[in-house]
Amino acid sequence: MIFGVCSNKPIDFEKKYLCGFQGQDSIQSQCFNTAGFVFVPEKFNGGQTRHSGLWHDSETERWFLFQGHVFNEKQLREEYRLVGSMPFSQVVSSLFSQNGAEIFRKFNGHFVVVIYDVKENQLTLVRDHFGVEPLYYYLDQDSIIFCSQPLFLLEHGIIPKQLNYKGLFTYFLFNYSPLKDTIISNLFKLRPAHSLLWRDGKTEMKRYWYLSFQQEEEKDESYYVENILYLLRDAISIRLDEGRPGAFLSGGMDSSSVVGLASPMLNQKLNTFSFRCKGESFDESHYAQFMSDFYATQHHLVEFPPEATKSIVELTEIMPEPFCDIGIEIASYLLAQQAHELVDYILSGDGGDELFAGHPAYVADRVAKFFDYIPRLVQRPIIHGLQWLPDTDKKKSLVVKAKRFSYSFNFPATLYSNRWRIYYTRSELQNALRPDFWAQLQNEDPLSEIEQYYHEADGPDFLSKALYGDYATVVSFYLTRMGVLRHFGIEARFPMFDYRLVEFAATIPSHLKIKKNSETKYILHKTMTGILPDEIVFRKDKLGHSVPMKNWIRESSIVRELILDTLSESNIKRRGYFDYNFIQKLIDEHLRKVHNHSHRLWGLTVLELWLQKNKI
Repeated sequence: MIFGVCSNKPIDFEKKYLCGFQGQDSIQSQCFNTAGFVFVPEKFNGGQTRHSGLWHDSETERWFLFQGHVFNEKQLREEYRLVGSMPFSQVVSSLFSQNGAEIFRKFNGHFVVVIYDVKENQLTLVRDHFGVEPLYYYLDQDSIIFCSQPLFLLEHGIIPKQLNYKGLFTYFLFNYSPLKDTIISNLFKLRPAHSLLWRDGKTEMKRYWYLSFQQEEEKDESYYVENILYLLRDAISIRLDEGRPGAFLSGGMDSSSVVGLASPMLNQKLNTFSFRCKGESFDESHYAQFMSDFYATQHHLVEFPPEATKSIVELTEIMPEPFCDIGIEIASYLLAQQAHELVDYILSGDGGDELFAGHPAYVADRVAKFFDYIPRLVQRPIIHGLQWLPDTDKKKSLVVKAKRFSYSFNFPATLYSNRWRIYYTRSELQNALRPDFWAQLQNEDPLSEIEQYYHEADGPDFLSKALYGDYATVVSFYLTRMGVLRHFGIEARFPMFDYRLVEFAATIPSHLKIKKNSETKYILHKTMTGILPDEIVFRKDKLGHSVPMKNWIRESSIVRELILDTLSESNIKRRGYFDYNFIQKLIDEHLRKVHNHSHRLWGLTVLELWLQKNKI
């Protein structure tokens, strides 16, 4: 963990803040008249990540805090001729002195960097390209407080537990916050690929890396296939070391590609992990087992029965902020528990959907484009009628897709793929919330901020802009979910977030990602043909990782009681956000299969548990 304070006024850092670290081993700290910093080594199974620590550059009078793992250290040393016995700390100091924060665009890995200029009382915060490493900061009139673990700030009363209404509004809409805002007032996430400069109480945000989707003259398919394969292999190779390797394996294209390419590179058996929820149209664990058998991995299948949902109580204790996706977060927690004693790091296929356009939302965007040609007078009754189709027990069916499409189609196309991820309209929230609470939220407009991300995009078509926006939004959810592994001493590594691979994939024409017949990830399938078994490359029944939460709420007394107890009338009225009649309506309609309200009910359950755990 890294922590620090920088102020315009003198502070007694040792007395006010260091006491919160009593009893922790191997901490490093440094105090100044107006600033102070602490580094606490993370307890990874394979030992401390070697690039983390606190150090001083005496030549420039700068102090550095670094947390993370840089996988291309050798290449950086060679490119900038920093060879020999020079320690990594000196490499960072030298490169920053010569190039400023721009140099971090060439750091391949996950990291946060803090630089304090003693002479200027100036603080610089830097976060990696995609936000794998967490970094939060709190601003008040005179100072800035930063920390990689926001729960530490809340637990020790370092910042006030005052709610941020924009953050709450955003959580209601998405079940996580894709914006920099959290649900705590004045507590923000540093945006990935950015640096923040603080001086004299003022902040300046700068981007050090930009993901461009500008495309040069189109090449033939073989060019893209060869480069994808080279870059993906190298992205995996530099993330392998002598530690005990593991991988999350679903049997889909992304995780299978990582496992299929990594296995021949290792001189030890790869531990792979998948979970299974029994139920029609939810269990595809046999594909993970097939991949394991094909590559001779040591496979671990983790059963995820309804009673395991109670783990959410433990999980909310370690969540940096509330987030959920109807139980997928629990699955990550269960897999991490299983992997704890077996591996030092986990390879993940997260990022493949954004590289090669694999998410169903991108297909929905295409359908919506054609639906727009239907006259409004015809559209409206169709949309209204589809929403009243009864729900089914299946994850994917024509009815399920039609209901979801008809609801989300009402949101503006300027939200691109994020329109399909919203769980309330503005009018629904207004009617659901207590009038006094709605009065606090009504002037907030988080969706307009989501739209701003797409204004940054330079891609030539709708899909490329949608992909850019997803890197800026939904990717943060995947990475926060995978952050659960830290609790178990496991480092998560993401080959498909290698910035070189991402930059190249952004230049691939959209029609090679999604074909006219709506075949997604076409170019990845083409790349892995002949490398992965045909049973994986050409399968047509991909479900995506999923938990049958909607069925469990209806059929499992354990799950239902967990939700009913958490969203009890006394809890809802004490919290003062929602009208309890609305909660009752959600439960009633869900149990009768009028609508699938599992995302809403689960999201509110997680939020209430998180607020309770943090005594807010």
